[in-house]
Amino acid sequence: MKKQLLRLFILIVASCGLIVWSFNLIYSASDQAYGYALDAEELLQQGQLGFRDLAPESIAFAPELKAQLAEGKVIALRQADERLYFYTLIGDKLREMGPVSPRPGDSPINLLIPLLYASLALTILLLIGRVFRDLSLLQRQAIDFGRQPKRMHSHISKRSAIYPLAQGFETMTRQIVDFIQLHRDLSRTMSHEIRTPLARMRFVLELTKGQLPANYAARLSEDIDQIEALSQSYLTFARVEHHSGSQGLWVDADDWLRTLAENFSIYGEQVQLLTHCDCRASDGKVWLIPLGMELAGQNLIANALRYAQKQIRISLVADASHWTLMIEDDGQGFGEGKADLKKAFRRGDSENSAGFGLGLYIVRKIAIWHQGKLRVEDSAELGGAAISLRWRRPVL
Repeated sequence: MKKQLLRLFILIVASCGLIVWSFNLIYSASDQAYGYALDAEELLQQGQLGFRDLAPESIAFAPELKAQLAEGKVIALRQADERLYFYTLIGDKLREMGPVSPRPGDSPINLLIPLLYASLALTILLLIGRVFRDLSLLQRQAIDFGRQPKRMHSHISKRSAIYPLAQGFETMTRQIVDFIQLHRDLSRTMSHEIRTPLARMRFVLELTKGQLPANYAARLSEDIDQIEALSQSYLTFARVEHHSGSQGLWVDADDWLRTLAENFSIYGEQVQLLTHCDCRASDGKVWLIPLGMELAGQNLIANALRYAQKQIRISLVADASHWTLMIEDDGQGFGEGKADLKKAFRRGDSENSAGFGLGLYIVRKIAIWHQGKLRVEDSAELGGAAISLRWRRPVL
């Protein structure tokens, strides 16, 4: 980091030095432009030169100009119309020569000023252009990595000012890719290596159920069910965590909401499921990733079924720029610590809290797929929990 700071300091000092040098040249050229030299042949070629002898007192010269005239020097005065008049003392007479009309473009400063500024801009561009080129390359690689995680090689020179940043980016990509691969291997292990022994354990339990006390058999069955539920929850978590990005589709809002509610129709005798769909603002359509939004809805309804007393309300509403899917229940609500429930493996504090703390985290990840947000609050009408997923319309 100290080397990068030193390089930046040298760059700033060099740029300031170049600016000072350029303005000194411009000032020197400007100062020389106000000096005058007479060329007899040039004046004769213009054909505008005239001589007049005047009394020295006829023109009120400044004291310093009078001193120059007394020394026999030639002085020049420029009128408002840019014409020059030259004066000198010849004996006791003041001789006036002129007017002399200047020729456009005869001063070298007219070419020197843009040349100096162009060289200054080119020098600064050469000094900082490479930094911006490397930053642009690193930005493209970061965007590509976000779309498809893989080991990245920045191909940035060690002499670059952002080389330490590029090295840190390469290290980060390697660590993330290794973590993803480890996660996938663990998911496959959970899927194949754990489910098979569990199936054998359940089979043996059924065979020996008559030889075991009823309470022992029930406890073993509950333990096996819990391990299977944990395995299924983790697999769902892993699939959502490493989702590659499915394409969103436009579907009929009423049909989608009705299908979602019908998946839980078997609970109709225990809890009343109410649905409400108002998507007139989007012509009765809703844009979503079908598998992802279905998984989110199922998680939210299953969570509401765990705490609801008599009623669950499922609503899908569209406004001018968003859709909102909300699931409310008449249970006990969340209370404090609602924000933490959206994190992975975070569970509620109540005695009835169950599960493994992955449901709302999965829903939040699906909201991110849709470029939306998950909101956890208490229901104003039913008095229990109200969880809403809000996402924006895609830009067509």
